[in-house]
Amino acid sequence: MEPIDSRSSERWARRLNYLAGACVSSSMSAAVTYVPLYMKSLGSSYFLSGLPLGVRAIGRFAFDSAAIVVAGRGVRPQMILALGVTFTGLALLACALFPSAYPVTAAFFFIGAGVAWVQIALRQIVFEGAQAGRRGRALGILSLFLASGPIVGIAVGGFVSEHLGYRVLFALGAGAVLWLPLLLVRLTPREKTPEGRKGSLHGRVIREILRTPGAGLLCASSFFSLFYQPARALALAFYATESLGLSLSSYGIMRGISQLGNVNGRFFGGLWTDRSGVGACLAAGYFISAAGYALVPWTTDFWSLLVVHTAVGAGAGMVNLAGQVGILSLFPSSMRGQAMALHRAVGDVGLFLGPMVVTAGLDAFGFFPVFMGLAAPPLAFGLWTVLGRALPRADAFLDP
Repeated sequence: MEPIDSRSSERWARRLNYLAGACVSSSMSAAVTYVPLYMKSLGSSYFLSGLPLGVRAIGRFAFDSAAIVVAGRGVRPQMILALGVTFTGLALLACALFPSAYPVTAAFFFIGAGVAWVQIALRQIVFEGAQAGRRGRALGILSLFLASGPIVGIAVGGFVSEHLGYRVLFALGAGAVLWLPLLLVRLTPREKTPEGRKGSLHGRVIREILRTPGAGLLCASSFFSLFYQPARALALAFYATESLGLSLSSYGIMRGISQLGNVNGRFFGGLWTDRSGVGACLAAGYFISAAGYALVPWTTDFWSLLVVHTAVGAGAGMVNLAGQVGILSLFPSSMRGQAMALHRAVGDVGLFLGPMVVTAGLDAFGFFPVFMGLAAPPLAFGLWTVLGRALPRADAFLDP
C-alpha cells in the first residue's frame, strides 16, 4: 500500500503544477499582449513592434529543439518544468530592470525558451497521470488553468500599463513566477525514468515520429495554432486601439473577458476528443476561427469586437487542445516528450513567422486585407481535416 505521505505529496505536487501553469501563462500573456503597444509608443513601425514576438518564437524553437534531446536522455519532465519556470521569471525581471527596446527584445528570447519547457513538461506530466479514456479531460482541466491565467494577467496588465507603466508590469510578472521553482523541486515525488529512447532521438526518431499516420497533420495544426497567436496579440490589439479607439484599460478588459472563449474551447475540446476523437474537434475549431477573423472588419465598438474576439479564442482553444491530445495519443510514454517537443518545434516556425507576416501586412495593406487573409488558412485546414485521414481518440495508445 502506498504511504499516506507519498499520496499527500503527489496531490500537492499536482496542484502546484496547475498553479505554476496559471502563473506562467498569466505573466507571459500580459507581456506578449502589451509589448507591441509599448514598442509602438517608442516610435517603432508595426513590423518592429512585432519583433519581440518573433524573437520569443526563436527562443521557443531553440528550447523545444533542446527538449527533444533532453527528453531522449531521460531527464524527468518535473525537472524540465522547474527550469522553464526559472528562465521565464528571470527574463521578465530583466525586462523590468532594463526598460528599453533592445534589452526587452533580447529578454523575449528567454521568455519563449522558458515557456516552451513549462508547456512541454506540464502536458506530459498531466497526460501520463490521467486514466485511459480521461486523458483529453485531464488536458482540458490543465488548459483551464493555462487559459484562465491570461484572463487576470491581460486585464490587470492593461490597468498597470496605463497607470503605472510597463516596467511595473514586467516586475509584477516576474514576482508571480520566481517564487515557484524551489517549491516545484521540493514537492515533486521521485519517479523512475521511462525506458526505451534515452539518447536515441536525432534524425531516425524524428523520421519515425513524422511517418506515424496523423502526425503530419497534427504538426501542421501546431504551425497554424502558433502562427495565429501573434495574429491575435498584434492585429487585434492595433485594430482595437487604433481603428476603434479603445484605451489600454478597455482593451485589457476586452481581452481578459474574451479569454473565456479560449478557456471554454480548450476544456470542452478536451471532453470532445474523449468522446468523438481529435478530428471533429480540430475541424470545428478551424471553421470557428475562419468565421471570426472574417467578421473582425465589421466590428464597430467594444461589444461587437468582444463577441468576435471570444469566438476566435474559442476556435483557437479547440485547435490547440485537440492537437496536443492527438500527438500525445499517437506514441508510448517513452516517446511522448520527444513527440511533443517536435510538435511544438514545428509550431515555433509559425510563431516566428506570424508577427512578421501580420505586421508587414498591416504596414503594406491595412486591416481589411489582413483579416481576410487570416480567415483563409483555417478554412483550408478545416477542409483538410475533414477530408483527410482519421485522427485518434485521447486513449488511442494505452501504456502497459
